[in-house]
Amino acid sequence: MAAKGPGTSEDGIQTRIESTLNEVPTAASLRAYHELLGSEPHVAGTPGDERTIQRIADAFAAMGLVVRRHEFHAYLAQHVDATVQITSPPVATLPLIERALPEDPDTSHPDLPAGFNAYSGSGDVTAEIVYANYGTTEDFEQLSALGVSVQGRIVMARYGKNYRGFKARYAEEAGAAGLIIFTDPADAGYGRGIPYPEGGYANASSIQRGSIKTLDYAGDPLTPFEPATANAARLAADEVALPRIPVQPLGWDAAAQIMSRMRGPAVPQGWQGGLPFAYRLTGGEDLTVRLAVRQRRALVKSANVLGVLPGTSEPEKMVIIGCHHDAWGFGASDPLAGTMILLECARSFAELARQGLAPARTIIFAAWGAEEQGIIGSVEWCEANRDDLVANAVAYINLDMAAMGEDFGASADPSLKRLITAATKAVPQARGKEGQSVFDAWVSRTVHDAAAAGNPPTPPEPPEPVFGNLGGGSDHVGFYCHLGIPSCGLGASGSPGTAYHSNYDTLAWYRKVVGDDYQPALMLTRLANIILARLANEPLLPLDPARYGPDLRSHLQTLEKRARSLDVAVDFQRLRDALDDFDAVAIPTQQRLLEVASSGRSNPPQWLRRVNALLGDAQRRWRHEPGLPGRPWFKNLFAATDPTSGYAAWMLPALRYHLERRDLDGVANAVELYAEVLASLKGDLSRIGQLLGLQSLETPAAIGSYP
Repeated sequence: MAAKGPGTSEDGIQTRIESTLNEVPTAASLRAYHELLGSEPHVAGTPGDERTIQRIADAFAAMGLVVRRHEFHAYLAQHVDATVQITSPPVATLPLIERALPEDPDTSHPDLPAGFNAYSGSGDVTAEIVYANYGTTEDFEQLSALGVSVQGRIVMARYGKNYRGFKARYAEEAGAAGLIIFTDPADAGYGRGIPYPEGGYANASSIQRGSIKTLDYAGDPLTPFEPATANAARLAADEVALPRIPVQPLGWDAAAQIMSRMRGPAVPQGWQGGLPFAYRLTGGEDLTVRLAVRQRRALVKSANVLGVLPGTSEPEKMVIIGCHHDAWGFGASDPLAGTMILLECARSFAELARQGLAPARTIIFAAWGAEEQGIIGSVEWCEANRDDLVANAVAYINLDMAAMGEDFGASADPSLKRLITAATKAVPQARGKEGQSVFDAWVSRTVHDAAAAGNPPTPPEPPEPVFGNLGGGSDHVGFYCHLGIPSCGLGASGSPGTAYHSNYDTLAWYRKVVGDDYQPALMLTRLANIILARLANEPLLPLDPARYGPDLRSHLQTLEKRARSLDVAVDFQRLRDALDDFDAVAIPTQQRLLEVASSGRSNPPQWLRRVNALLGDAQRRWRHEPGLPGRPWFKNLFAATDPTSGYAAWMLPALRYHLERRDLDGVANAVELYAEVLASLKGDLSRIGQLLGLQSLETPAAIGSYP
């Protein structure tokens, strides 16, 4: 970020930059952005969505950023109408929208939509009822084992455990005529705490909206691998595996009217929810329900908004930070608890640029469109800029729903974990004790959670915070799973409540439950600022490819445990040997990288470019152009979304795929593939080591060593 750019390592300049940078953000500014973007409902493709896009563009322009509007034309679902009616006496028509609350005037806004699941099939069916617990594969298998058929019936499943789209897929595959997904009070309501408006949890009329698209690729359903431009070649809509049965979400007050009338067998252990009566597997012949859903699927225009701060000396290299802007209603928490941070980060860097401290590498602040319908806008941008991003993107940072409390956590590619951990040591903990850093609080929770699980840390090893694995569910998917770009998701949780995808996700709910002091958002802004500043400005890219070693060992242990549960004998020794070889080079190289980065020396730009290019090559080794087995759009061999649950991650997914199928030949081939990736990574790091002056490493120093 110094005007001289990479290659300059003046004493204390990065510290001064970070300090100056984090003097810019304020709670008042975050609150103002939150107010601006949370002023009306803005479902993708609606007039409110277009006005939100313009507000963000205007905000970026006011900062002095280069504003780019990236339009896309995606096949989106739009609610027309729906009915859920108990047709056996006594007849009852059930509510499909939340009650307006006098305590929260926004809940009576005329543009708030009724509850719907995007991409539901349109249809009108009347049938008997079957309860399928959470609607997971295991739940449907258990129904079958119990002799309960869902053929031609309407399934009721509660939210939780898996992505709602898989509930619809499994119900349809089992022959169901329709699906009702309801919020259960045990999972999100009074089983967790006091409901809204007295408390923060779901109340009896809260309805969780959401997409149910489950394709083998993210983004626009009709243009996989290619950007959804106005004139793009498209798949035929009737040939795409979108849901065909009608699907409708309900609040538990409405769901209880159906389930309390069910008279079939008792549910298995673990299937009872929080409603005050015994749950049953079937409703019996005397209980019939009509489910009618009408949706329109059409090409709809929306846009991503990008605020670009060009780099001064390596403008082709990009660090991208993003959060989506579309919502199911007002979206105060989802997504705006992250979008306001995105704007405040942009304002921070724009202010430094005005002071002559523009970044060395380009920073792109991205507000993505149509994420809620299936991670569409960000994926379309990734597909439109694929080659440039693969060649030049340094990292992607995701902020979806980031500020939901003061308990920081992160999911990240291994190469970014050291950087994130270091940044947390430089930021004060929101609402914390005097002198407490984000790192201190994070580690304290890690130790507490480990002790509660019976796994206390062993002295004298210092405890380390626990990272999550990046799976599905947000805008990192295009960058990480498709393009193989190192990515992370930052966030903080812990607030006592949820308004997830409901009409109660308003500013009033957020300020009551998360707080009106905006301290968690301020903490996350400062943290994201530091991570961005280091990625965009440090002469040596602050990436840690050596971290793949210990993470891979951990993932192998998990796969071995999974193999035992499947009663499959696997041999991962070939991969363990490759890991030993990798570590022998990676560990000393990473240590030398840290020494050089902290030495304070000014290094020749040409030498730095060589090292950074090799670090970039190492990151791209995980990108496998043919893609994963059965899912060619997913190209990252290290991580992918779980194809059966949607949100969770499959680590080493090519290996996991064959393991789940008990395909020992496929497992052996995947082991060899991963061993080859590690050998390539080892070669990249060996070359870096040679450049850093580690003469004992195997690869000849053909391009010069550390100056």
